Amino acid sequence: WVVKGAMNFDIGANPSAEEGGEDEGVDDQAVKVVDIIDTFRLQEQPPFDKKQFVMFMKRYLRQTVPKLESEKQKIIKKHIDSATKFLVSKLKDFQL
Repeated sequence: WVVKGAMNFDIGANPSAEEGGEDEGVDDQAVKVVDIIDTFRLQEQPPFDKKQFVMFMKRYLRQTVPKLESEKQKIIKKHIDSATKFLVSKLKDFQL
């Protein structure tokens, strides 16, 4: 987390020495943001529906599975159906 916005380090510790006599305190314009998201200007994408997600998984697997060793291909083919069903059931909870 980082604080983004105008920063005023004069927190009013000695109000008698400052003009106005009012304790300014913390700037209301300062916002706490996640630094990675802010630095790379990431934006949330609209969520997949079930059909789009299954199509994405099929395309991804068609491209990646042939590049794996035969033992890893067997493991992926054995578990991919249950993994896809699990991910589809949790799809509404994901933030992309």
